[in-house]
Amino acid sequence: MSNLENVRHSLNVCAVQRKFSIINSLIFASVLMILPVNSWALSDEQSKHLLLRAGFGAQPELLQQVSKLAKSQAVTYLLNQQPSFAAAPSCVNNKLLDRKARRKLSADQRKAYRRSLGKCNREFRSWYLEQLIADKAVLANQMGLFWHNHFTSSLRKVKASKLMYGQHLSIEKYALGSFGKLLKAMVNDPAMLVYLDNVNNSKVKPNENLGRELLELFTLGEGHYSEADVLSAAKALTGLRLNSNYQSQVHNKLHDSSAKTIFAGTTIRSADDLVAALLAHPQTSLHISRAIWQHFISVVDERQVAKLAKVFARDWDIKQLVHSILDSDQFWQDSGKMIKSPVELVVGSVKTFQGIKIPAKRLTKMLSEMGQVLFDPPNVKGWPKDRDWLDTNKYIVRSYLMDQLARAISSNMAVSGAPYCSLKKMASLAAIALPDTQKSKQFDNSMDGSCQQQLTQLVTHPIWQLK
Repeated sequence: MSNLENVRHSLNVCAVQRKFSIINSLIFASVLMILPVNSWALSDEQSKHLLLRAGFGAQPELLQQVSKLAKSQAVTYLLNQQPSFAAAPSCVNNKLLDRKARRKLSADQRKAYRRSLGKCNREFRSWYLEQLIADKAVLANQMGLFWHNHFTSSLRKVKASKLMYGQHLSIEKYALGSFGKLLKAMVNDPAMLVYLDNVNNSKVKPNENLGRELLELFTLGEGHYSEADVLSAAKALTGLRLNSNYQSQVHNKLHDSSAKTIFAGTTIRSADDLVAALLAHPQTSLHISRAIWQHFISVVDERQVAKLAKVFARDWDIKQLVHSILDSDQFWQDSGKMIKSPVELVVGSVKTFQGIKIPAKRLTKMLSEMGQVLFDPPNVKGWPKDRDWLDTNKYIVRSYLMDQLARAISSNMAVSGAPYCSLKKMASLAAIALPDTQKSKQFDNSMDGSCQQQLTQLVTHPIWQLK
């Protein structure tokens, strides 16, 4: 074949290839026209479900943002939002008086000092509630609340918001970080040492409270330790108490530094040794994985939890564990099967209806009436969870408070209610659609009575309690 024939042959081949390329392009374009736009993105129902569980409600701007993303991307987006809390009340930084200084006060001065602590505690609770409402990092704040309910401490016993604020900062720092670092921080946390009486734990008279709860509630779970293990844990924690500046410190004279055996073979001497032994125990990763799973999904899949726990134990990455749970099939199939906590109910309602004007003091009272006071769980086991939040009496209280919410929406309909006066937007608010809204009713933005009536019915209906 001559050079000229070679060139002609090449041109013919190229022409055929171009023809097939054009045909393939047309076929691909036709397929794209048939497929829905962003077919991989979250549906409206999926977006709503994610925000009801991983946030505090389907806030319009956040709903719009996640609806552009695929499931895994949407979870990553929420996980990467960083809290940006405003400065806490200045009183939380006031110096606390030690026992010697308090003894020098007169009776009236002691009363005034206690009143100042109580006033600061109330300001601190209101501040936290306001930040939960204002801050955009909804998943980080959900996990912050989770850890506050896991590593429990109470202002009623600790009394000083300065110590509770220090604990809050540690939880905020590690809420989606390393569980190993979070556990060590909580073992050495001043508020925790006061709450679980480790300030009275000495080698002469070991106090088992912190050691027992570390094993039973914070790491292993019930039934996975012996009484001998509790005593060894308590002895490892002896002498760990507060100095005159209310910072944690090991007082060597009060510490039992002898070798202690825990879990039938592990030797520990100190608090750090105890933390290492707990992290090495396979039950810890399983217990924590299950607890976080139950925070987001109504029914535990023990097989799946066991798989997640094995991965979690490698580096204790809380963010990765949460991502895996929220990206699971079980999560996406669980819509509308859990009960909102009072904090989720109140914070979510105010965040969703942003025009509502209810003072933080009144919102705090609402939470108290429903049984959830921030920084004050009822006992070391924490607040109720999921369906435990509801009984006949609690539901009556919730219904009364939701009536108040409905009135607040109605009184400022132009700001808080008008944005939802369409069938689609109304349906985006609750986990399950109201029977009336399932019909093809149409609303407009004229703020007419039908929209106001529909919103009132929605927030006062039992469906509003679901997530």
